[in-house]
Amino acid sequence: MNFGERLKFIRQTRELSFDDLSAATKIHASTIKRIERRGIRPSLPTVRKLAEALNVKPALLLGVTK
Repeated sequence: MNFGERLKFIRQTRELSFDDLSAATKIHASTIKRIERRGIRPSLPTVRKLAEALNVKPALLLGVTK
């Protein structure tokens, strides 16, 4: 599973729309869509914002298992 797939899974599990996550992170909804659909890996500050809004550790989104 890549970053975008993990992001999508967690976002949907929390029943958040792109607009909901965008409002919580101040990241444009189209950027979130591109991350999820194209598997684009975001910058570390973006990862942190997404993780904070989803209430998960950044490592979970990055797929770090240790």
